[in-house]
Amino acid sequence: MTFVFPRNPVKYPFHTFRGLVVQPLFWALMLLSPVFDIFRMDVISQKLIALGQSYPLNPQTLLWLPLGFFSCVLIIAFMSTLFGRLFCGWVCPHNTLTEWTHPVRVLIGLKPKPFYLKQWETKYPWLKAVNVAFSLLWGAAITYMISTLFLFYFVPISWWYQNLIQGTLEPVIWMGQGLMMLIGFFMLYAGHEFCRSACPYGLAQSLSAYLSAKWVPMEIRYKFGENLSACKSCQACKTACPVEIDPRLPENLLVGVGEGCFNCGECIDACTYVRGAQNAEGLLTFKINPNDGRSRTAREVAE
Repeated sequence: MTFVFPRNPVKYPFHTFRGLVVQPLFWALMLLSPVFDIFRMDVISQKLIALGQSYPLNPQTLLWLPLGFFSCVLIIAFMSTLFGRLFCGWVCPHNTLTEWTHPVRVLIGLKPKPFYLKQWETKYPWLKAVNVAFSLLWGAAITYMISTLFLFYFVPISWWYQNLIQGTLEPVIWMGQGLMMLIGFFMLYAGHEFCRSACPYGLAQSLSAYLSAKWVPMEIRYKFGENLSACKSCQACKTACPVEIDPRLPENLLVGVGEGCFNCGECIDACTYVRGAQNAEGLLTFKINPNDGRSRTAREVAE
């Protein structure tokens, strides 16, 4: 089944706020920072530009780069300790891109195809090759656009455009863009498999969330007094999950462990939506405090 959520930020806060506000905002900030001189390192004029101010690329200035990087890492670590892989679900650019480009992986066959598409490919065998070609062209366009925008962190837009028109771009520029496109292709088609098995930030957040889960858990749990029988054959929460896990299984409800719950809240909104059509309350919620008596784990429900 496919679930479409009404765009109601009051009734469905996680789905609407995460998908329509937070994720686009961070992507826009990441891609437009060099365009508006919020942050970029101009290797042509040998200057570091931050918040519209220019600084010479000397050792004293460059020292701020690792300090800023590790400060961001510490902030992410703190967030994951308190809320699990919240960064992955709400802010991570790769996760956002993976969610937005799901059709790219569907067309090439890396994700299950809808029934109607399978029917068409069975009826018209050539359509499968067309879908694969379209997916690759779509992927090339996306990765080229992103690699170009990332390039502006290092060279001015006017300099790049002028040399592109004149055909005088240095080979190192083309090599750099080519390398970024290759990395982009891998990230694009790996999707959430990269998040589950290879992302170092994801692994670090998983460990932080696992170690702190006993004293400040922020986990998706069944509401107190509910049980699995109320779900019947419904799989709304599993269908809505961006990382395709089933939040009803105890092993998946450990934040950041196993398949890797991102704490995005999509399953809560899905359950609320389906149960609301039945004039009932949703069965899922976030457990804020392990001793507040409002919720319990799926393992406790099963027992």
